[in-house]
Amino acid sequence: MKNKNYKLRAFIFNPVTVAIYAIGCYYLCSLAQYGGIAQKAPIILTIFLSLFVWVGWGLYWYVWKFNKKQSASSRSIRRSKFLFLFSINSFLLITVASGVSLYQSGTNLQGRLAFVIQDYLHSSGVQFAHNNIYEDGLNGLFEDLETKYDLPEELYVSNQVELTFNKKGDITTLYSFLYGLNKDGETESFLIDYDNSKSADLSVTLNGNVNPTFEKTMRLQPLLDAVENLPIKDTVKNWDEETLGIYYAGSRSWGYNTEGVFYFDEKGDTFPIETAFNEIIGYTISVYTPNNNTIAPVRFVDYSPTVSPAQIGDVPTDQNMNDNETYFLTEKLGYQLFEVDAALGSRFYTLNKTTDGGNTWEDVNSDPFSGQLGVSSGITFIDENLGFIGLSRSGGSYADIYRTTDGGVTFEKVELPTIEVPLTDTENYAPFDFPEMPYKESDNLFIQVGQGQDGDYNGGSKALYQSKDNGETWVYVGEV
Repeated sequence: MKNKNYKLRAFIFNPVTVAIYAIGCYYLCSLAQYGGIAQKAPIILTIFLSLFVWVGWGLYWYVWKFNKKQSASSRSIRRSKFLFLFSINSFLLITVASGVSLYQSGTNLQGRLAFVIQDYLHSSGVQFAHNNIYEDGLNGLFEDLETKYDLPEELYVSNQVELTFNKKGDITTLYSFLYGLNKDGETESFLIDYDNSKSADLSVTLNGNVNPTFEKTMRLQPLLDAVENLPIKDTVKNWDEETLGIYYAGSRSWGYNTEGVFYFDEKGDTFPIETAFNEIIGYTISVYTPNNNTIAPVRFVDYSPTVSPAQIGDVPTDQNMNDNETYFLTEKLGYQLFEVDAALGSRFYTLNKTTDGGNTWEDVNSDPFSGQLGVSSGITFIDENLGFIGLSRSGGSYADIYRTTDGGVTFEKVELPTIEVPLTDTENYAPFDFPEMPYKESDNLFIQVGQGQDGDYNGGSKALYQSKDNGETWVYVGEV
């Protein structure tokens, strides 16, 4: 009887069966790690269903159909025993290895399975009743969220708020990752995803992985106030498009490009910027057409009541008739790009320095941009020696950035790695060509590169670069 059992086991657990089982486990682990249920699930189901049928059929055939009078030789028994032991050990090894792989894919966000588990444990749907951007703004969205969640008093945007809506104002898609401090002083995050073609509810995932910087420039409230008051309906009424969009990524810099840029105040009143006497920067709400790049986006920039019109370029004064740009490193030490000439919309600058808080200035560099003409797009100094200046070119379409390591006596043009994205199936282009001023975090420098006035790739995203050698060389970090 024992010999017969070995033959039965070897019949069911043979190397071919184990090989098929291994293929099924491979596809199962791949599904857990990378996803792709539409392609992989049918294969997995077919393999394991076939193994189940094989075991059932093998038992039936062996018990009821096998010639019971047939005796087994000792050699046949040894072979059956060897095949069974080899197969069962291989089966156990494959099972353990697959179990470890599945565990890793399901923990610490190391695989697609972990996100599925997180969605199951931390995600839920919220009825989206106030979904008309014209009637409810975005405050209606948060009224709906507060029916289920106790939201932090102050929310911050981790990346961006991006939504689309139709001609009637009904929101069709929405995505944002928000965070804030709850009443106990703990960080809570909310990943909000909505697509009305899939569900009428908002999908909300709690406490995902977020880097809470709590930067004032990424506050959410300016967006809520702006959408409540801005004339969004009037802005898009002549755009013959079924899908319209709103994009918000906190405070942004537009350099000196005034095309399509409007200031707005707390009442929602807007006014165009004819001439920018200083860098245009502020909380920006972009209204655009996602499916039609021929329609120029309209960018509403928050007009802060704490800033005088002279500072933001509405009314030139004696101090800013020349388009000077100043940066103070300390209370006394400061640098200034001073306009000395202008022609055909371009300007020529000298770099001046003060050590007495601006009472007196000395000429440090009479030609900091090495003879190049344009419009200053920024100035910053990391310390007394290391500094950067920017020059906007071609009407704000692109800009160059220059670096000094001797306090402005000499400058060299900064070369950033070019990042290309697909334009068509066969062509690429480089959208990121308008660098902002670098900033320092820990021991590294970072710089964000925008797209200038002629670019709105991916909702106006930027490329982020990092330097570990004070700006001598730069590496691409990612898109922000």
